Amino acid sequence: MARTPSTPLPRRPLTIRAAIAVEVLVSILFLIAGGSFLISGLTQEIDRTGLIGLAALMGGIAIIQLVLVVGLARGRRGARELLTTIGLIVGVPILVRRTPGLSVVCIVMLLGVVLMWLPTSGAWFQRIHPKPQNKWVRLASRTASPFRKR
Repeated sequence: MARTPSTPLPRRPLTIRAAIAVEVLVSILFLIAGGSFLISGLTQEIDRTGLIGLAALMGGIAIIQLVLVVGLARGRRGARELLTTIGLIVGVPILVRRTPGLSVVCIVMLLGVVLMWLPTSGAWFQRIHPKPQNKWVRLASRTASPFRKR
């Protein structure tokens, strides 16, 4: 049985294209930071397990972000929400602790989060995958109400 071709996505707005580029850049920077932590952990005797663990964490975050960027490019609303969650959970604590090298990366990551939630990005996601109506609103619209205009 042949697959039916899917409808092509509408052109991505500049904000989504910039967010995709920013998130890919952040993933690459996290991979570089993870590699740096791994090399430091393998060459030092002190804090070896901590540095190797931090390298694994950075590499994992980078891989997860790259997978989610593919979903973002395909217009998946869940990818935008998960990238936002990762950006806030990872970015804000590092920014508050003022870690010298990673603070810049986290500022760039939070910039990508802001770009994904601008009105033009929201309109693009709404056009691709409209949000379903709330089930309680749908239920209330079907019930007989003395306050509803007829």
